[in-house]
Amino acid sequence: MEQRQKQKRAIFYKHRPDYLITVLVFFLVGVGLMLIYSTGWIAVLKRTSGVSETNSFFITQLIGMAVGVIGWWGASKLDYHNWQKYATPIFIASIVIMLLVLIPGLAVSSGGATRWVKLGFIGFQPVEFFKIATIIFMAAWLAKHKKSLARPLRGLLPFLIIISVVALLVVIIQRDMGSAMVIASTILVMYFVSGAPWWSTGIATLALAGGAGMLALLAPYRIARLMTYLNQSEDIAGTGYHINQSLIAIGSGGLLGRGPGKSLQAYGYLPEATNDSIFAIIGEEFGLLGTSLIIVAFSLLFWRGVRIAKSAPDDFGRLLATGIIFWISFQALINISAMLSLMPLTGITLPFISYGGTSILALLLAVGILQNISKYTYKEVYDEDPSGRRRNSRAHITGTGRHRINSQT
Repeated sequence: MEQRQKQKRAIFYKHRPDYLITVLVFFLVGVGLMLIYSTGWIAVLKRTSGVSETNSFFITQLIGMAVGVIGWWGASKLDYHNWQKYATPIFIASIVIMLLVLIPGLAVSSGGATRWVKLGFIGFQPVEFFKIATIIFMAAWLAKHKKSLARPLRGLLPFLIIISVVALLVVIIQRDMGSAMVIASTILVMYFVSGAPWWSTGIATLALAGGAGMLALLAPYRIARLMTYLNQSEDIAGTGYHINQSLIAIGSGGLLGRGPGKSLQAYGYLPEATNDSIFAIIGEEFGLLGTSLIIVAFSLLFWRGVRIAKSAPDDFGRLLATGIIFWISFQALINISAMLSLMPLTGITLPFISYGGTSILALLLAVGILQNISKYTYKEVYDEDPSGRRRNSRAHITGTGRHRINSQT
């Protein structure tokens, strides 16, 4: 009997979102709120010289989380293809918002950099919205130009121009090398995942590394950070103060930590205790066990995000999910590595945990988009084997409520 030729057929399913992401994100946000509540009032006393005892840090974070949850819910309900339709206007709007930091009266300077914009009683960091807007735009652009990526002039060159403009906007306007590293690295991964050839990705990586080196050389304080990283014990009271205080905080926590709210380093010893250095406070208050749980939570979140990207029904969904999960993961990796002295300090915050109403709003919005993508699953089945077809059509993510929405030969 003539053997029937195997033929694959694509099947698309719509089902419930990945709820494990919800659990992980609420865990991280909850830890952040607890730490900001216990350390924020100390920062307020220091900033106001003891005049105010209102924990404005905690209140701001709580408001950002509340607005972010609304954005999360809305984004999880909105079909993610709508972001593809308006990717270019969203990207242009984010650039305009970035340029607001150049307008006197609106821009707010802090720590030698102008990264904040204040409109009336509302203050925000434009770069946080720029991150998600860039990811949406690059996902749409790469999906549209997928067939041209192997051509140097139509694929690699336009990509290098885009990534250069994005990096320069962040570095020059905001003086934020850390955020530029996160955004550039994220869209480089998206470029590779989109199907770009190895040689093209290699050239883009070398160009990115070379550009980062040049930007570092042009700013003396970046060179100083690198030298401090290479020799942390040379100036403990000066350039090496921050990283040494961070290591003291983490080391003093031991296995189980001092206990919630019992940090000593938060009392003016550790710079940016509620922001960049909050991982060190976790190490001091909750010890090795607490820091390990945070790392495990981020690792699980990364795994679920990659799984969503692999099961996405189209190129845009796959690239968008990849960009979101790598953005969050890169930022967490850089922050944790800096606090453990595995790389130079960058000023990057710890996602979902560090203080920042704009940051948590943008992150929760991104998680909502990721959850919407998780509702759709792509599978390939063989037409010749009904039993195999039945096996493959079972729920990809445990739970009821799954039904097929489309199939094609």
